[in-house]
Amino acid sequence: MSSKLTVNAHYSPLKDEDPLDHIDSQTALDSMETDSTGKSSLYFSKSDDPLSKDIEDGISTRKLEEMSVLEANAKEPDSENAPVSRLTIFFAVSSQIVFAILVTILNKQALNIINAPLLMLSFQMAFTSLMVKMYWRFSSVHFQTLRLASAIQLKKFIFVKILGIVSKTYCLAFVPVSFYQISRGLLLPFTILLSFVLLKQKTRLFPFGGCLLVMLGFGFGVRFESHVAPIGIILGVWSSFTTAIESVAVKHYVHEYPTLDLIYIFSALMSVFCLLLSVASLELLHTVQEVVGMQAIKFFIVLILSSLSNFYLNIATFTQIKVTSPVTYMISVSARSILQTLLAVAFLGETLYGNRIYGVILILVGTLLYTLAKEHERRVASA
Repeated sequence: MSSKLTVNAHYSPLKDEDPLDHIDSQTALDSMETDSTGKSSLYFSKSDDPLSKDIEDGISTRKLEEMSVLEANAKEPDSENAPVSRLTIFFAVSSQIVFAILVTILNKQALNIINAPLLMLSFQMAFTSLMVKMYWRFSSVHFQTLRLASAIQLKKFIFVKILGIVSKTYCLAFVPVSFYQISRGLLLPFTILLSFVLLKQKTRLFPFGGCLLVMLGFGFGVRFESHVAPIGIILGVWSSFTTAIESVAVKHYVHEYPTLDLIYIFSALMSVFCLLLSVASLELLHTVQEVVGMQAIKFFIVLILSSLSNFYLNIATFTQIKVTSPVTYMISVSARSILQTLLAVAFLGETLYGNRIYGVILILVGTLLYTLAKEHERRVASA
């Protein structure tokens, strides 16, 4: 007598459940079906043959055990959706503000000692890639998943990141920190423009009013500025444009690839690129010939501190974006800009002129209005 066991199943993952978390065997996938209520069930054809019945009972028992594991995992709270404590948010926001200010102030101080932006970037990026590599070496949770050979598929990401960071650094080299926020004041308008052109995202009237206020702050700050060379303002506008391209273009890569892998590959390649460019432009040669003694020691010490701050800034920024809302993030950016301007006056001996004060205020108020308006639109749309 012959008998036939029929297993009819299709697996559909539960809501908010990653199917990869529960794939233990191919048999487990081939023997489950999800009904309209979202509960898994098994279907077997009946047979009078004792051997078939024994096989059927054995398979059923194993499947029921696997299903119990699935249901238990489904009932577990999602750690990503769990409420974040206020203490965590406070440390994330405060750390991002502190390290961002440190990076800007220390970079400007290093450039005041030795005007070698490419050499500085090369060292910082090499330091960052080394720190990420050491973290992977001693971590039991995170491991490297992408190799440097993957750079070919990340060429657009690497290009826009290098372009954006080099532009920002050269802008900082030609303008004082107290004017840095104003010189890059067109970042928000450029981002809105590129989002419309590339992503077809439209901006309503109220958020656009905040954008107009930002443009007014930029125009007011630049129009009455007589202490900054035109090249600094031009680099500020160019830096705003390249940063806007960066913010719009890299979203795809951030969601598709692990963050640490992107940081490592980008930092390693940018370090080599900036070093080669420093050699080709004779920046490295002039630095070696002209810098000696205590000047070189001071530059190296500041460079170490800025590189360490830059590494922690990457971690703090990603953490803040993860645990806070866009409104909280933009408010922290505004607070950082004000503190950064005041610290530039206190520690770098810069002068805060009237046009810079009004320009920064208009840019920050416009940015906050735009952010609050967009957040209101988001809540209305999701209601």
